[in-house]
Amino acid sequence: MRSTRSRRCLLASLVALAAVAAACGDDGRQVTTTAEAARDEVAPTAPATTTTTGAPEAFEGQLAGLTVIDANSFTVELIEADAEFPLRLAAPPFFALPDSAFEDPAAQNEMPIGNGPFMMADPWEHGVRISAVRNPFYRGPDPAKVDSYEWVFGKSEATVYNDVVAGELDVSWVPVDFRVLALRDFGDNLVDANGQGTVYVGIPSYLGDYTKEHRRALSMAIDREALVETLTADTALAAHAVVPPALGGRDHVCENWDYNPDKARELWDAAGGLDAITSQLATPFEFLSGPVVDAWSKTLGIDTSTVTIEWYEWTDYVPFAYTAGFTGPYFLGWGQDYPSPLNFLEPLFASYGGENLLAYDNPDFDAALAAGKAKVAATGQGGDGVADYRAAEDLLCDDAQAIPIYFSTELHMHSDNVSEVYVDSYHHVGYTVIEAEDGAVIANPTSGEPQSLFSTDARLGGGGAVLRALNTGLVQFDPRDNRPFNAHAESITSQDGGKTWTIVLNPGWTFHDATPNDAASYVKAWSYGADPANAQRQSSFFANIVGWDELNPDAGDD
Repeated sequence: MRSTRSRRCLLASLVALAAVAAACGDDGRQVTTTAEAARDEVAPTAPATTTTTGAPEAFEGQLAGLTVIDANSFTVELIEADAEFPLRLAAPPFFALPDSAFEDPAAQNEMPIGNGPFMMADPWEHGVRISAVRNPFYRGPDPAKVDSYEWVFGKSEATVYNDVVAGELDVSWVPVDFRVLALRDFGDNLVDANGQGTVYVGIPSYLGDYTKEHRRALSMAIDREALVETLTADTALAAHAVVPPALGGRDHVCENWDYNPDKARELWDAAGGLDAITSQLATPFEFLSGPVVDAWSKTLGIDTSTVTIEWYEWTDYVPFAYTAGFTGPYFLGWGQDYPSPLNFLEPLFASYGGENLLAYDNPDFDAALAAGKAKVAATGQGGDGVADYRAAEDLLCDDAQAIPIYFSTELHMHSDNVSEVYVDSYHHVGYTVIEAEDGAVIANPTSGEPQSLFSTDARLGGGGAVLRALNTGLVQFDPRDNRPFNAHAESITSQDGGKTWTIVLNPGWTFHDATPNDAASYVKAWSYGADPANAQRQSSFFANIVGWDELNPDAGDD
């Protein structure tokens, strides 16, 4: 292995509504996705293994909505019909897990056994690297084209930049402070991420001192266009919505998300101002806090000496964010789990959303989302939910707890050693299409080092970046154009408008340890992730599957 030669900002896809339509039938009855023909060379055949031919009995803790039919098929019964369900299945929590993962979760975290185009070469070297090699027995439609892939951690932004310039590092995101320099230095070796994501300031509902008038004033005081021009060299887009433009987002939702300094000062003065502001943020958003606080000071007359910024490293910030411990506005971003406007509204802002750090609770907002989802499920057409999703966003803007700042269009730079570099709408490099002159890729992942590599526990940033190379999901998105295609799934169909799904697998797949990757391995993995006894941080991904409420009776009590 060569000597070592760097974040989740956020994304969405231009093809989201088309993707939903492609995944859903026209008549509201049959909802189907079809497998794409295998691309490139065919992977060698894996060693023969013994597979189960019948349906095993249900086990303790199994989600009641999951039923194994046989080795290659299972059904999923949802609490509410969801015509977008196939698009969700590309997210890491929906990956399968081998039996050894449940027997020794700690070992699975340190050296994950997956079914994907790459397999771990050595255990995770925390703070340094994660190393993987090409899986020679891969059965999927998108085998790796390089022999090895290594993610490195712990480098400063300046070191990362200089290492790519020197060819010691093959591919990395471009730190914000280096964007102008990268435009000069990298030319054709500069790649824009295939999508956009949201960076926002949040003011949780449990902060009673921040009235609606305060929140509106803080939002209207920010000149987003000027901020984007100054901080990102115009490589991002000013945000006046939370749904990215790539997903049909709007330029204007309501006045609360537009720059209006006179109205902002009027609201602030009428509300009586605040004695002090304490704001929390993680190091990836460090560059943003100064200009935002400066805007508040100049527009609202806030004395900057009364503003305190509490800094957190990203690995510390994520667990802190889920403790409802914010004492003031916080800075954060969001990237897709799957490309749909709903994915930028439901997880972050629905009262039941797993990422609702605002503690936002508006029954009318929830009802608007439910209405849109019902229409999509009834017709199979993703566009039919847009009007209701926009109505929900109108309510969110009116409440002004979320303050969108910009949509990121994250840049990546790469060395001459690699080619065919694409960055998908997760901000992850397309691992299966990248090529390297020496057959090896060394990369600095967008999201930094993972917190976990156990698929139902890992955050979707750094953990997702690695897990999506080590695993192939039922559904994948092509990094070149974000086109969805069935990968391990041969078909995903519904006969009732999206409430009950039948998933048929392409047969003969195995995990890296040569054990069967069959229908039961999905049922076990999803049930394990949903069971609160296992304390998996991605449990909410399974919240719409029948049986989740029974496993999580106290989920809504916090």
